Amino acid sequence: MVEELYTPEQLAQMHSELWQCVLQFANVSAAQERNRIARDLHDSVGHALTALNFQLQTAMKCKADANQAQLLTEAHELVKIATKEVRESVKALRSDALETQSIEELVESLVKDFESTTGILPEVHIDLSIQLPLHLVAPIYRITQEALNNIRKYAKATAVQIHICTTSTGAYLIVKDNGRGFDVEKICGGYGLQGMQERVTVFNGRFSVDSQPGEGCCISVGIPLFISKVSSGFNQTPSHYITDTTHTTKNDISEIDLQYSTIQETTRRPAVDIGEWQPLDLSKLD
Repeated sequence: MVEELYTPEQLAQMHSELWQCVLQFANVSAAQERNRIARDLHDSVGHALTALNFQLQTAMKCKADANQAQLLTEAHELVKIATKEVRESVKALRSDALETQSIEELVESLVKDFESTTGILPEVHIDLSIQLPLHLVAPIYRITQEALNNIRKYAKATAVQIHICTTSTGAYLIVKDNGRGFDVEKICGGYGLQGMQERVTVFNGRFSVDSQPGEGCCISVGIPLFISKVSSGFNQTPSHYITDTTHTTKNDISEIDLQYSTIQETTRRPAVDIGEWQPLDLSKLD
């Protein structure tokens, strides 16, 4: 008779703890890679744009006819815009703040930046009845960041809402705007939405986009707090949304009936089965 060394509950706990370590390592690796890309972007494209800016300034001082002067001025303005966008990209890639600030502080920074560039102050509701685990701060922040960037560039919205809450089993994010919307089936292959989907999938969560032309957009995210909770009560996606982006009160997010059901996802790719060992086919390595 073989003595049982660990109970199923102990094995589940060990699996959960091991997976938290894996996620922390993945976050550190991703942060290091983002910082490397930010440095390369600054040192290559950033320096090239700075040099081009000086050359254009020198050319503008030379004698030129009206048409040439206009073209040089327009080119100089385009370089200034490109330089600003590179700096914003480098700032967004850097992850120093993620290591020292809470999700509330990080979202506040995103909101201030969004207001400074659009004149729109997003309505933010954060209700963390359970503290957000450290390994989920980065994905929640990055998804919010990307959603706001998309709204800034494409939505032409006049109102934006950000809702973040936690329960005993999951963390949930909703970003909603009243912009021009889009056809989900035609846009779902974009890198922005694909990146958000990938961030959620690695945590065995669910990501959905609800949008139609002329009716704004609602991005919904549900991520289990712990992997062991996936099969024991974690609910995937909000079953109903806040429909009015101009009259939502602070209590609306906390009063949502946290009964979640799966709705249409933006991708047909199957979710990753976390914790399931995948056999290695050595024949494919030749």
